[in-house]
Amino acid sequence: MQGLARRFLFYFIGFGLGCVLVWAMFYRNADRPAWMPEGRVLEFLDETEVAINDKAKCQMECYSISTDFMNAAFWEAAKVNFKESAVERQPCPEYKITSGNILIFIEACESEKTATLRNVSVIGKEEQVCGCE
Repeated sequence: MQGLARRFLFYFIGFGLGCVLVWAMFYRNADRPAWMPEGRVLEFLDETEVAINDKAKCQMECYSISTDFMNAAFWEAAKVNFKESAVERQPCPEYKITSGNILIFIEACESEKTATLRNVSVIGKEEQVCGCE
C-alpha cells in the first residue's frame, strides 16, 4: 500500500507542476491574440482604420447611421457569418458581419493592413430603397 501512495504523491506533484506551467505559458498574459477565425477577423478590423466607399456612405446617410458607428462596442457584439462571406477570395476576402441590427460587408486585406466598408444595411429595413450604386 505504501508503494501506491508514493505513486499517487509523484503523480499529483507532476500534475500540479504541469498546471502551474500551463498557467504561466498561456493564461498569465491577458493580452493574447484571438485563437478562433472569427476572433482573428474582428480583432484585425478593430485595430485597422476602415475606409468607407461611396456606396456605403450613401447607404449610411439613407439609414441615418453615423460614420463612427464602428467603435469598440460594435466589434465586441459583432458576429461574422462565414457561410455568406467570400473568405476564399484572394488577396482580400469579404466578410458579412452583423452587430446589433446593423449588417455590413467589409473587405479585409490583412497583407496590406487595410479594410474597406463596401455595403451597409439595417436589419428590419431591407425593404427601404436607398438608390445607392
